[in-house]
Amino acid sequence: MNKLPRREKARGRLTGSAAKALETYKKRDWSTMPVNGCWIADGKSLNMKVAHPIHGRPFTPELTLVIDGRSRYVVGWSLALSENAIAVADAYRYGMERHGKPLFVYSDNGGGETNKMLDADITGIFPRLGITHMTSIPGNPQSRGIIERLNGVIPRAIAQKFPTYNGLGADRESVRVTGRTIESAVRAIENKRDLKAVQKNAIVKLPSWNQLLDVITEEVEKYNTQHRHSELPKIDGHHLTPAEARRLALETEGDDIEYLTEVELRDMFKPEQVRVAQRGWLELMNNQYFSEALINVDGEEVRVAYDIHDASRVIVRRMNGDYVCDAIWNGNKQAAIPVNAMQDAMEKRRIRRLKLNDDHRREIEAEGRPVLESKPVQSFSEFLGTPEPVPVEKPFFFLETDRDEYLRKNGTHHK
Repeated sequence: MNKLPRREKARGRLTGSAAKALETYKKRDWSTMPVNGCWIADGKSLNMKVAHPIHGRPFTPELTLVIDGRSRYVVGWSLALSENAIAVADAYRYGMERHGKPLFVYSDNGGGETNKMLDADITGIFPRLGITHMTSIPGNPQSRGIIERLNGVIPRAIAQKFPTYNGLGADRESVRVTGRTIESAVRAIENKRDLKAVQKNAIVKLPSWNQLLDVITEEVEKYNTQHRHSELPKIDGHHLTPAEARRLALETEGDDIEYLTEVELRDMFKPEQVRVAQRGWLELMNNQYFSEALINVDGEEVRVAYDIHDASRVIVRRMNGDYVCDAIWNGNKQAAIPVNAMQDAMEKRRIRRLKLNDDHRREIEAEGRPVLESKPVQSFSEFLGTPEPVPVEKPFFFLETDRDEYLRKNGTHHK
């Protein structure tokens, strides 16, 4: 067995990405790709706890990073409650606002990366921007090695700056005690009870949302400007930093990047959906929008662009992109105020989490029930049960002397 190579010893025992990690692979030459030629994106849960921006309870956030393949420069990032299309689009918007538009984007097949909001024909953000979206083969993370290696650097450096770090190398007992004490302190605050000394010491260890954002900004800047990347060229015996590599490539090859204006950024990153105009009205996410100009496209399919944070108005265009009007919210049937996309997404997430809790509760209740439900037996006769009375058949007599004889032998209780 010792003479066999690792690949042969693992054959049949490992499958998927674990097996492919033992095979030969091809290295991509990113030096032939221009700056902003291809951006690679991925989301990763941070190994730490942070105060939820809404209710303040500790939870694990999701960090989405976007990196330029040529220079290894982190062009964009976003922090969200979970990986979803809104978080991914925000990371791309952040990058394009500061560094221009890429030719290609490359990602995995996760729900946040591939969806109608980003990829749908005509209405998707990428098709409207003229960006080609490529995805990796499922179960083959080696094809996105650049972003996978990055996920082992920046997210870990961020999480390790906080006492609530619970990743590799963290003491399990300290993580358990700290987490339990923080939960206790949060419950005491919610119930308006005075905090004990140990609870006060624990609650200050839980970082706020803004504290985490500041550290992410600091670590991304540090990576871009100070990290000597081993895959980048050497100058004077030192590997270049991503910022140096990006600047050098633009100086020597020219800056052919397409930069978006403020108006383009505002409109292009508004998600779109197809709706049918009906007598001046259209419906989007249970909100009703009205404009006199919608009568000109009555009964037609139109493209409706909306702001994920502001549901007070939408932009309506024909399917070929011609502007029709701005439709104003009015007459919502289900709420006193218009519900924006962010609120809608958070509500759907709340419902999914409640459903998981209900399933868990039913499982716990099932464990508490006995296999056979029955009342205890008090006596042996009760266990056997009470026999049904056998009906007594009345005798028939032809003569009165026969009846008197029968009663004399069997008693006078028969009638």
